[in-house]
Amino acid sequence: MAIAERSEIRAVPVLKWWWWLWLAGPTGIASAMTLLAAVPPGGHFFGIMAAVAIWLFAGVVWFILLVVSRDFRRRNWITLTPVVAAVTVTLVIVGVPMRTAFLISEPALTAYVESLPKDHDSVWTDRFVGLFPIRSVYRTGNAVLLDVDGSGGLLEQCGFAYSPHSQVKDLPVSTEDHLTGNWYVTCTDFD
Repeated sequence: MAIAERSEIRAVPVLKWWWWLWLAGPTGIASAMTLLAAVPPGGHFFGIMAAVAIWLFAGVVWFILLVVSRDFRRRNWITLTPVVAAVTVTLVIVGVPMRTAFLISEPALTAYVESLPKDHDSVWTDRFVGLFPIRSVYRTGNAVLLDVDGSGGLLEQCGFAYSPHSQVKDLPVSTEDHLTGNWYVTCTDFD
């Protein structure tokens, strides 16, 4: 006698991992884009604009999941997007992405500045030094100003200043902030 087995077909809980993918994907991409756009001194204008657009998309996805899915509202993961956004904004405000990239690049930047000829006032380079794309180098007194390509806003150019023997207040820049040792972050406004 054969026993007839009845096969049961269970529904796979697709929504349990589906909303996670839709939530974590845009949020992770927006966070990574924001942190990368904050690496150049003064930020990368177009990178920040792209990050804002991705954050808006992540917020819309989060809101849609919040409204549509009752399962989503009951999970602890509901706070993922706001928490990641808050941590990302805090890291950018404190300056962690730029300072981290600078600490990695500081030996290369120092070696590059010390290898420059002393008789030239300005050099057009267009090369990467460490993690930063240096567009041009200007010498003013004993200080050397390095303009980072793509940094600052539309009417602002930011970069670094290496000033071992001169006063930083004498530099032809709008703002200067001390980084470490002889290095400063500088920005020049053109408006």
